[in-house]
Amino acid sequence: MKIGNGTLVTAAYSFRDEHGGVIADSESNGPLTYVHGQGQVLSGIEAALDGRSTGYRLSLTLRPEEAFGPHRPELVFEAPLSNLPSGIRIEPGVELFSGMGDRPAFQLRIVKATETGALLDGNHPYAGKTLQVELEVLDIRQPQ
Repeated sequence: MKIGNGTLVTAAYSFRDEHGGVIADSESNGPLTYVHGQGQVLSGIEAALDGRSTGYRLSLTLRPEEAFGPHRPELVFEAPLSNLPSGIRIEPGVELFSGMGDRPAFQLRIVKATETGALLDGNHPYAGKTLQVELEVLDIRQPQ
């Protein structure tokens, strides 16, 4: 069977940043499983796997535009303390979510505390970064 729209793909993977640091891998997080053609994985990965078979291995470099997008400076801003959730720790790396349920509307990260609140960043943590991807297709099947 070949990978095509609607197939369920399972793969071992390793994502590294441009300096070789591990971002995520299947050794720590388990294999990646997604439905091909549904935009569930980075577009560069989906394009590289289209039409491939079980056992296929790839090694590719994804530019920011193919991965998590460019870093957008307009998404970094200062928020006054009165606009932040009560009781939140104002520390670098703390994440804030808007919306409700399983799929928040957007995510912000605290960059640093300021005199009046916090500097927030709405970019994905890997926005603007080039990613190194190693992947091996373990299984391809039709979803049940």
